[in-house]
Amino acid sequence: MKKYLLLPLLLFTLSCEDNRVEEPLVESIEMWVNGAEIVAREYYESITSYGASEVQEDGSIKKLFVLHFQREDGRVTPEKEHYALIMYDNDGADNGQPIDEKLYIGGTAVDSLRPDLLEATSGRITLEIVGLSDFTEFAQATISKYEDGLISGIADGYFFNPYRNEMQHGVIIFDNLEVGSDPEATFYQG
Repeated sequence: MKKYLLLPLLLFTLSCEDNRVEEPLVESIEMWVNGAEIVAREYYESITSYGASEVQEDGSIKKLFVLHFQREDGRVTPEKEHYALIMYDNDGADNGQPIDEKLYIGGTAVDSLRPDLLEATSGRITLEIVGLSDFTEFAQATISKYEDGLISGIADGYFFNPYRNEMQHGVIIFDNLEVGSDPEATFYQG
């Protein structure tokens, strides 16, 4: 009798197996400059990222995330033509992440913003193209997700490009981008 009761239980257990296959997350980088789409993996020879977090002497947590797009392959250096998205936070959350999920703002026009908006975010952003005369007029970015070493977000800003001698508007949307931890992947250390 016990054998007859165990048989349906065994069949039920075997038939409830989860056969779903979890799809891997796919990296995506979309980029536009002055409205024209740039296919990042085709236009740039090297795309690297770097993230770091460290406790400062005063106990605050400093965080840095850099996304480099470099025209030439090889070591990332300031002398090579590149575009960089740099997010930093001098008062980050104590959560073990290299960057926090929040709003980042920056540029020369930031001082004209309402003080309450500036106080609402401690994160800053810079857009850079190598050159002595490059600068960010205004930029904002949001990190929407950081999970298992992958980051997703969007950045939008106006910057001066000394290679073209013009102000440019750039937008980057990135999803499931792996955050690197090798300091050789950047020349920004905060």
